[in-house]
Amino acid sequence: MKTILRILMPVVLLVSAGCMTFPVASTVVDNPGRPVSAEASAFSFLWLTPLPVETASQLLQQLVDECGGAVTGVTTAVKTGYAIIGQTETMVVAGFCVEGGDF
Repeated sequence: MKTILRILMPVVLLVSAGCMTFPVASTVVDNPGRPVSAEASAFSFLWLTPLPVETASQLLQQLVDECGGAVTGVTTAVKTGYAIIGQTETMVVAGFCVEGGDF
């Protein structure tokens, strides 16, 4: 039994020290214009300070400012990397500038 524990303990430590990323994104775009994107990232020590809720709206506003008007085909992806002492969250908002549309 002790031999099995001695063999499995390093394996468990290595697996628990690894990082994982789970990207989630989807998009449906018809006649896209110029592509634009904005990104925010934060490390949350002991999971105490995740990305603020308003991060998505701030990133969307960056896209609107960069386009100088309307944006279409907006997608949001959140990637989370886990570690023993916390996690890294990265939010990416991407879309396409609407060229000459009436909105």
